[in-house]
Amino acid sequence: MTKRVVLGALVGALMMVSTGCTEECVDQIDCLNEKGEPGEGKRWACVDNKCQAQDNTTPVPDAGTQTDAGTDAGTGTDAGTDAGTGTDAGTDAGTDAGTMTVGKDGACTDSINCMGGLRCEGATGSKTCQPLHLAVTASVNNGAGPIEAVAVRAEAGAAPFELSEAAGASRFPRWSKDGTAVAFVQEETAGSPVLVSRTIPLVAAQKTELTTGTAAATEDFRHMEWEPSSRVAWTKKAGTSVTGISVLAPPSTTVETASPNGGFPSWKDDQSLFYSAAGSGVLAVTLGGTPADVGGSSGGEQPRYNRVTDFLLYLASTGTTNFADGSQSLYRLLTLPAAGAASSNEIATVSAPTAVTGGEVKSFITAHDWAPDGTYVTYVRAFYFDPEGDVAPSIICGNGGAEACGTQAGPNVYLQRIDTATGQASGTALLVAENATLPSVSPDGRYVAYIQGQRLYVRGINADGTLSSAAPTVLTPTTLKVQTGLGNDHRPRWQPR
Repeated sequence: MTKRVVLGALVGALMMVSTGCTEECVDQIDCLNEKGEPGEGKRWACVDNKCQAQDNTTPVPDAGTQTDAGTDAGTGTDAGTDAGTGTDAGTDAGTDAGTMTVGKDGACTDSINCMGGLRCEGATGSKTCQPLHLAVTASVNNGAGPIEAVAVRAEAGAAPFELSEAAGASRFPRWSKDGTAVAFVQEETAGSPVLVSRTIPLVAAQKTELTTGTAAATEDFRHMEWEPSSRVAWTKKAGTSVTGISVLAPPSTTVETASPNGGFPSWKDDQSLFYSAAGSGVLAVTLGGTPADVGGSSGGEQPRYNRVTDFLLYLASTGTTNFADGSQSLYRLLTLPAAGAASSNEIATVSAPTAVTGGEVKSFITAHDWAPDGTYVTYVRAFYFDPEGDVAPSIICGNGGAEACGTQAGPNVYLQRIDTATGQASGTALLVAENATLPSVSPDGRYVAYIQGQRLYVRGINADGTLSSAAPTVLTPTTLKVQTGLGNDHRPRWQPR
């Protein structure tokens, strides 16, 4: 395809990984997010990382008057009242917050001058406040082209643009800590991934090659993270194995090993990070040092570190259930001081079952993340139908189980306020969006981005912590399909202020 900085027509294609094979999913929730309803009498299964529509053999009962099965979802509607401050993301972004008084296109010297959702950009002496960018991986060219690393301003009507100028696929865009560059995986030749970075705003033909898959001894750069560190970290991939953490400090091309096993790195600072390893819970490691367990995190997975509050956010399994494509852990969400503690704080957990004809509707937690200032966490509650007597596998609501689940939507995105001193949940979780996934809070805490129907949305967060009643802003056209199939690898990434 012919590459352009601004996309004309954008649409869905399948995820091409470095082996040249199509990798669509990790579980059936990914298939539901990526492909929508599987069709009458069908359900999705994720088999060998590919979505397959299978016959739904589960008896589908009358759903009766199914109610919200979430235990921390409030009433199942927008639990926040409008405080009058939420606006279209980037066009009039929030209210006066101390020095954050300068609106879009206003003169500034630093991003602290700019209102929420804006950053100070431009040459010295002529800087102005402009909407932040969001970066995602999306499929383009009406389903005929490869997936691309894409960025878009967080304002209505902004045109998404490709970050790569290569003819092949690109993916996993990640921002530098000052927001002036984006690193992403690029394949000029299928099966030969290269980690590159480009400056923002884009300059034609400008790119920096950081390392190659061959040099880094990996088939892809999974679980990649850059900011808030000056180093890029990723988990190595070899066939179906995704384990072992490597790092690199641009402009150096020297790849270092942070850990020979584990995954999901989350930076604490330039020299140390947290991660999880099977059977070991959450660990901390300083480059060149020996990993150490984080006390109290036994069984913890996929840690997220918050550098403002010094707390970790992570998942822990409460058991498993059997879906069509295999066993699925049922996760709850916890916080813990980064130094470890005797006990953790439970933020959200599996729901109490709600009885329906032929079984129960239940839920578990996934797709978690912090607001950068530590005042909120975001997460997804995935609902599923569990038939009586183990007569058939469980079914994710919306995945061939709509009748069984009744009116229960899902997966749903929530926003939960957190006490920054204790790490405990404060108040009731707010429902941000139904049938949505992969939430991400802006660096100033005033907007939450999420993916719904493979489109990127942004919703305002009022200064008092409630959700704006204004309609969410959609940032991508229907012809661009934002990817969700690899979980946190596909989470929208906000440009740092």
